[in-house]
Parts: sequence; structure tokens; C-alpha cells
Amino acid sequence: MTFAEAYIQLKAYARIDGALLGLMWVLSFACFVGQFQYPLCGMMWMASLVLTPFFVAYRTGRFRNVALDGFISFRRAFAHSAWTFFYAALILALAQWAYFQYLDHGRVVDQLSLLFADKDLQQMLVSMNYPIEQINQAIDAWREMRPIDFALQTLWTNCIISLILSLPIAAIMKRKKYNLQ
Repeated sequence: MTFAEAYIQLKAYARIDGALLGLMWVLSFACFVGQFQYPLCGMMWMASLVLTPFFVAYRTGRFRNVALDGFISFRRAFAHSAWTFFYAALILALAQWAYFQYLDHGRVVDQLSLLFADKDLQQMLVSMNYPIEQINQAIDAWREMRPIDFALQTLWTNCIISLILSLPIAAIMKRKKYNLQ
């Protein structure tokens, strides 16, 4: 297989896996939004965050076993993981933009503001030496953000985190082919 064919194959698998991960992240974002009304959604949101690297590792292993006969280099495993995360981040950014543009109308920021206005939470944060002014500044900054700003910030953050997460995933998933002659 030539380099171009291998690259096309890698990107095709990463697009499919990224679409699956993107769907998982969109559902996770829905759970994040829903946690203000239904606390169980908050647990599901956190669980999806924890399961994300395991899902990508599973999909990279599947790519290795199905497309590459059980052998993959670190570089190819890293590329597959990184592209998978990138495609998922694009899907999530698009979904977040659409949500904040057309559906939210400041609801999430209002809910966060109410959460941090709770006196018990503020006392706990003060006891942990966390300045309340920073939280209020962050909430004010979120109020000023446009939907596209929020989506691009999330896209950028997910891309950076995905590059970091792709390193251990690739290290775990790589498998060399040994010549036993």
C-alpha cells in the first residue's frame, strides 16, 4: 500500500470514528445543559468525559485490527487518534454554535450564575482560598461571548487536549510486526 493510500484509509476510518465520538460528545453536551434540571444528566456528562479516551483507544484498536491486520505504528495510531478527536471536535463545535445561536438565549450562563450565587457554595470556595471575584468575572465574560466565540474556544480547547490524549492512546495501541525468520 502506498503512502497516499494509507493516508486516505487512515482519514476515512478517523472520519467515521470521529463522527461516532462527535455524536457521543453532542449527547454529552446535552447532558451538560440538562444537568441544571436533572441531576442525573450531570453524572452522565461526567461519565462521558471519563469514557472518551477509552472510546478512542477502542476505535484505534479496531482500526488496527480490521484495516491493518493487527499491526500499527505509534505514528499511525497517533494520527488516527488525533484525527478522530479533531473530527469529533468539529461536530461538537457546530452543535454548540447552533445551540447557543438558536436555542439557549443565555440560559446556561444564567444557571451557572445562580449556582455560584449560592451562599453555601461561596463559603466553601472562600474556605478553599478561591476568589469569588474571578468566578463573577468569568460569568460576565461568558455573558459577553457570542455563540461562534464559544464554539471556537471549545474547538481549540478540544484540539489541544486531544493531541495530549492521543500520545498515551497511541503508545498503548501500537503493535509492531516482528519477522521471525
